[in-house]
Amino acid sequence: MAADKRESRGARFFSYFEGRRTRKSTPTPHLMEELNAPKRDVPRWSRAFGPVGFVLVMVAMGAGCFVLGSPAIGVLFCLFGLVPAVAVAILVGKALPQVFGPQRRAGEEELGPYLGGGGDKRVRDMSPGLFEQEREKIEWNRAEEANRTWHWLQGLPCPVERVETTSDDGCRLVGRAIACRPDSARWLVFAHGYADNWRAGLTYARRYAELSFNLLLVDLRAHGESDGAWVGAGWLDRRDLVAWCRWVVSRAGEGARVTLAGISMGAASAIMACGEDDLPEQVRACVADSAYDDFWNTAVGVVTSGSLGTSPMPVHPVLDLARLFLKLGRGGYDVALSRPVDAIARSAAPVLLVQGEDDKVVPAHMADALAAAAGGAAAGEGHELVKIPSAGHCCAVFADPELYWEAVGAFVDRWA
Repeated sequence: MAADKRESRGARFFSYFEGRRTRKSTPTPHLMEELNAPKRDVPRWSRAFGPVGFVLVMVAMGAGCFVLGSPAIGVLFCLFGLVPAVAVAILVGKALPQVFGPQRRAGEEELGPYLGGGGDKRVRDMSPGLFEQEREKIEWNRAEEANRTWHWLQGLPCPVERVETTSDDGCRLVGRAIACRPDSARWLVFAHGYADNWRAGLTYARRYAELSFNLLLVDLRAHGESDGAWVGAGWLDRRDLVAWCRWVVSRAGEGARVTLAGISMGAASAIMACGEDDLPEQVRACVADSAYDDFWNTAVGVVTSGSLGTSPMPVHPVLDLARLFLKLGRGGYDVALSRPVDAIARSAAPVLLVQGEDDKVVPAHMADALAAAAGGAAAGEGHELVKIPSAGHCCAVFADPELYWEAVGAFVDRWA
């Protein structure tokens, strides 16, 4: 009986964990709620100076050893304090330009990073841990949209026009205008995500054109052909999108009806642009797909988990030093200022939040935080929140195209 009792407890123990995992290496929704629960890190400048304090303590102990007649131990203390701190500072100093410096890695595939030849790998990387059937559905929908978009581009009644404008800090910005609906006053200003370029907007271009939009697909600063010393993380980009909206009004006239849209960092940029006091009144709506609520905590999650393919690293002091170096660098800024959750409450235009429920880069709770800041369940002043199951980062449009475009179409028809 005792053996049976022990076996029963063991069976219950293992069945508990087995029952909480339904996908390969992926927790069930119940456990996902625990993993996705908000874990907030508050940025503090003092953490950036932690290595200095550590060095001072170790050097002081080493000096004490010298005084007490143990120079060998004193040298060890000094080295133990200096070497790790200097190594971390050098590591961060070398990595910062690679991560926050100009991002020119995006290719020139005609259909962009999602619909082009590397699209299947992109959506797989952005949607890890899904069922095989879910991955196949995403890849099928991606391939179908790639085919339709290619034919749509071949039949365009207008050229893809390279255009430029200047932000209020003098940064030269480049985009592509597709005036495919000259009979319509609707214009879309689309912002891509981190390390992409304007071609990422081609994933959505055909569908928005069917909704009677002319298109402006922009290169965010320090991406593509746009100038800029540092990636804007949404904070600098908010002003650039205001400049692009002014460009649209100057081209299309005072009767233009503008919708801001974006994915990931571009979505966060669009939300913050909508919170600017001088945003042109012609901006009627905003569609934010996979937007983070604040950049700092998104970076914390990516650094600690390695969810973008990097090796997991300790946030403190790595991220704190990166923040300090970026702030002190020429043309730098404080990344902790990038907080769409603060801007959405001031938004002059209704915002549609679209969020994949299986997003590992921007957790679903960030969409909930944006929705709450916008007014309850994103119901204040016309805001809406749509969550799409079985969708990773920026992959909701492929996971359920019907639901995605039904929500977007109804939203822009109501407001834009």
